[in-house]
Amino acid sequence: MTADHADLEDVRYAYRLLLGRAPDEQGLHTFARLVQDRSLRPRELAEYFLGSSEFRSRYNSEVREVELDGYVISIRADDGDVGRTVEQTRQWEPNVVSALSEHLGPGGRFLDVGANIGYFAAWAAHRVGSSGRVVAVEPMDKNLQLIYATLARNRFAHVRVEPFAASDESGVVCMGTHGGSSNGEIIREWSRGDRPLYAQTRRLDDLLADEERFDVVKFDIEGHELHAWRGFSRGLERHRPVVLTEFHPACLRNNAHVPPEHYAAVLLDYGTVTALHFDGERSTCANAEALMQLWAREDAALRTDGAAHLDLLVQPRS
Repeated sequence: MTADHADLEDVRYAYRLLLGRAPDEQGLHTFARLVQDRSLRPRELAEYFLGSSEFRSRYNSEVREVELDGYVISIRADDGDVGRTVEQTRQWEPNVVSALSEHLGPGGRFLDVGANIGYFAAWAAHRVGSSGRVVAVEPMDKNLQLIYATLARNRFAHVRVEPFAASDESGVVCMGTHGGSSNGEIIREWSRGDRPLYAQTRRLDDLLADEERFDVVKFDIEGHELHAWRGFSRGLERHRPVVLTEFHPACLRNNAHVPPEHYAAVLLDYGTVTALHFDGERSTCANAEALMQLWAREDAALRTDGAAHLDLLVQPRS
């Protein structure tokens, strides 16, 4: 491939990468003519495959139902972040589920900020029952469609869905994601080579002012947890919920430009901070330095070169 024209090797690679198969004879013949005429540009080649019904069927429409303990959840087969693990293991972050089950029971009220495909929202909806309440906040449409499918399939009428990105101000932001992922993060600007994805941001204090109580709140929004926390400061003070949050120093720094020590200080000011390890063990952290040291040990043990995160349980002071 030159800067201006695609060749047949590019065509074969696009078939393998995007459609997962070798090119068919008719398709290859059609592209060969375009290559020979030097009328096929790399961008046009990519747009053809990404816009094809075969690609959309393979990656965007393959929704599956996974039966869990008393309910089902909808996932996408190409979701390498959450969906595939749920389908294969019938669980997701059991260390977090264990802590959640200790603080949320029948009739409870749960706020899921960064609901992703709705795993925790569905678990909580089943757990609290029709006398309880679940609010799921999730901005990405591909995840929202899965959440809606799960709610309809299980008749979870006690779940409220808010299609926004939680932040400390209202506005519109660009978000980054890719086809094989259910995760997304707010980005400052989008590459001209990519299709932009926009989301509206809202302050949770404004959005959820009518909710009478929350027992547990979960924050997992790829580094923007502190912004969402600030936008829910009144709600946190009024409800005093138990908080479950991801603590991901790299995402805090890179996605939100927040020093992780700042978020650690906010959590420690709110209550007692306990790390929920993947093996089921728990560690209480007395200060921000201890929390950062614990994260560093976890990152070194996992050999993730700064990409590790901690799942934290924060129990409010009375």
